[in-house]
Amino acid sequence: YDFCKENNIVMQAWSPLARGRVFDNDFLQQLSKKYHKSVAQICLRWIIEKGVIPIPKSSAKNRIEDNFDVFDFELLPDEIQAIDNLPETGFSGELPDIWPDRLKKD
Repeated sequence: YDFCKENNIVMQAWSPLARGRVFDNDFLQQLSKKYHKSVAQICLRWIIEKGVIPIPKSSAKNRIEDNFDVFDFELLPDEIQAIDNLPETGFSGELPDIWPDRLKKD
């Protein structure tokens, strides 16, 4: 992250919602209520505020529209730091087209 930032390399957040695993996080749910946004919108806003481009996937029209509705609020610096310190929820690997469940079968 720091290397990319220092060298003007823009990063992308592939699968930024950890395939839905972030939705049950208590802290993210608290922020969701505070800002009247979904947990997905809180996560997308956090990613944007970190200077990363999120690439969320959805086939549902209402979710696609919600994914764009993240520019009318900002998270506080202490909230960003708290999210930074949450335990990892998703899978991150060198081959984003290979999911962990596929790796187990081979």
